[in-house]
Amino acid sequence: MTTINKREFLLSEFPELLKNLSPEREGNFGQMTPQHMVEHLIGAIESATVKYKGERENPPTEQQLGMQKFIKSGCVLSHRPSDKTKADLPPLKYATIEEAISLVPKAIQKFYAFRDDNPDYIPYAYYMGEVPFEDVELFHFMHIRYHLWQFGLLTQYP
Repeated sequence: MTTINKREFLLSEFPELLKNLSPEREGNFGQMTPQHMVEHLIGAIESATVKYKGERENPPTEQQLGMQKFIKSGCVLSHRPSDKTKADLPPLKYATIEEAISLVPKAIQKFYAFRDDNPDYIPYAYYMGEVPFEDVELFHFMHIRYHLWQFGLLTQYP
């Protein structure tokens, strides 16, 4: 894979690619609608823009160690079929897909502003433990690319 500037991709290319996403587009796999996918990504990105307030696991749990190993391996996601149906999707938060898409640049900017404003903060999430910002960025980069590929907005993943 060609080296891609993650920050540039997330700030510029990702929002541009979403402009090609219609609400009727079917994913190549999975149950999410295009709007569910956009809202899912906004939520994931926004979850990385706050300081964790709970108790940090020390030592890391097996799940956290597994996630850290996954990130270090490159974060290549793959579809795992489940028994869930469209009826299991959460309610939509925004009135239209256009509204959801319009919020993506702000979420990405907030993600990088959080990092820039907290250079000494070590990110922590209950499912991945303590990881450097670069690993959080890689996770979001690959997660976003995976869903763009799912909906045919990227022709290649990883």
